Amino acid sequence: MNPAVATPERDPITRAPALAADRPPLLFSARVEHGFDIVLALVLLLELLLLFGNTAIRAMFNTSLVWANEVAEYSLTSLAFIGGAVAYHRGLHLVVRVGIDRLPRRWHEHVECARHYFVIGVALVGLGYAVPMWRDAWTSLTVVLQMPRSWTLLPFFIGMGLTVIFALAQLRRHSVRENIVAAALVAVVALGWFLAQHFTGPWQGAPGIAFALVLLLFLVFAGVPIAYVLSVTAYVFIYSSGEDPMAVSLAMSNGISSFILLAVPFFILAGNIMTDGGLTKPLADWVTGMVGRTRGGLLQALVVAMYIFSGISGSKIADVAAVGTTLKGMLKEQGYDPAESAAVLAAAGIMGETIPPSLVMMVLASITTLSVATFFVAGVVPAAVLGLCLIVIINRRAKKLDWPRCPALSWPQRLRLSVRALPALLVPIILIIGIVGGIATTTEVSAIAVVFSILVSVFIYRGLNLRSFVRTLATSGAMAGMVLFMVSAGSAFSWTLAVSGLQSVVGEFVAALGGSAFAFMAFSIVLMVVMGSILEGLPSLLIFGPMLLQLTRGYGIDPMAFGIVIIIAMGVGTFIPPFGVCYFVTCSVMDTSVERVTPRFLPYLAVLLIGLVLIAVFPAISLALPHAFNLH
Repeated sequence: MNPAVATPERDPITRAPALAADRPPLLFSARVEHGFDIVLALVLLLELLLLFGNTAIRAMFNTSLVWANEVAEYSLTSLAFIGGAVAYHRGLHLVVRVGIDRLPRRWHEHVECARHYFVIGVALVGLGYAVPMWRDAWTSLTVVLQMPRSWTLLPFFIGMGLTVIFALAQLRRHSVRENIVAAALVAVVALGWFLAQHFTGPWQGAPGIAFALVLLLFLVFAGVPIAYVLSVTAYVFIYSSGEDPMAVSLAMSNGISSFILLAVPFFILAGNIMTDGGLTKPLADWVTGMVGRTRGGLLQALVVAMYIFSGISGSKIADVAAVGTTLKGMLKEQGYDPAESAAVLAAAGIMGETIPPSLVMMVLASITTLSVATFFVAGVVPAAVLGLCLIVIINRRAKKLDWPRCPALSWPQRLRLSVRALPALLVPIILIIGIVGGIATTTEVSAIAVVFSILVSVFIYRGLNLRSFVRTLATSGAMAGMVLFMVSAGSAFSWTLAVSGLQSVVGEFVAALGGSAFAFMAFSIVLMVVMGSILEGLPSLLIFGPMLLQLTRGYGIDPMAFGIVIIIAMGVGTFIPPFGVCYFVTCSVMDTSVERVTPRFLPYLAVLLIGLVLIAVFPAISLALPHAFNLH
């Protein structure tokens, strides 16, 4: 089977094969998952009420709940580790399957089985090093609630324990022979590594860095979920270098201690509520009515819809799925080739990487010194530049290929569409005004966005009821768990690279290329495109983003403008074959194949790369709005 072709038997996100129907259902693990779904939903709901209530109390009485931050930290660890385990059981974690799919068919089940043993190993190692952390933190109390800090580690223990349970449940789906072969394979790899580093001594400097990167790529292409790859590689690297691996557990815990990360689950929740609540269709109808009359107007409407909806969802996969499924039928009715539509949708997905509330922007800001508010404002114009580039090429291709126009609408019809879409359009406006105007922090604005989306979905569009709301809460908790666990693991791996001296190695390499700001910028763009494609977007930013941003000081490059550039470069990687996960999702959503889409996608990709070069060469494109609002 060609790995690039999306088939119904594969999950559109993880690309994992469907489970055999003749294998026994895992009722126990399903009940456990359902129980912790309720836990995640309650954690997310209670934290939403607390944060929104705290914002309202401060606005009305000029005071705050002083213990809210400590509760928020506990909520974050619960969502990250418990939600990460549930996401693993559901197959939500990012997996690169190109390597597995190129193996002979008879090997697939053995490799699938082996990856679960790797995950069990990561969980057990994490539990082992968390025990002394628990003991050390027992005598330390939190500032406000005066609780032992050890209790903040409880979600980590529960999450790792759940991961073991869910992995064992997955192993039950495989035969005894497959389990034996897979366990033996993992044992041989682990024993070979242990003996090699035992007899050769600590692997430090360049050998240690090379080994870590080779192990990382090996496990990624072996199909191990990327978040767990980052964790096990960090533990192995630190152990091989002769340091205490408990520092990795500390780095994982500290990686999600930033209060700003609480905005991640809230923006995910807001996007899911608005998608389930029926906001996508009015937005798409309004955009089509406004710009669809031009030749090729429906494809131009798709670009504009992605620009707007990226400011609501915050998730590229959610953007592609929501806009693609909404406009797909209309595109087919007007005679557009599904492959052409998929090519434009993928290109528009790249454009939307820097439109607030972008999850990658929030995460990158949380692990660096960059401001989230400034980041959000800085991303608006670069995304518009890329969108204009796409509209220009669509217009030229429309004239050349004689693409159709949408039927003309009267002004009363346009007015009705505008009124219908206005509540949905208010969401990104609220975000920008709230953040730029200093009305609330980014995290508080995210809570306001959730409450507003609930009100709009229930009372205006009437697409949300109590049952669907609870289901959306649980789904959002698992999705947030996947993202936050990846942030935790990525922070630990990024820390290991920092202590390894990789930054100096990269500096020497750039110096060999000429040592100029241009050379560094070109190197960074190529690196993020390649790594964004292989590792998916967020992991590549977690690994290399902090290191590259620190290096900008030596080249006189503005860190904020540089952050926008590497985010767009990462986005290019996630939407290009043969590895880009979002590219596969786009093809699946539009009911076509990668082979048909790729030739049509290349012209749009070329235009986007030209736009990326312009944004990199002229940082004022990114910094104009922050300067105008005195944010930079």
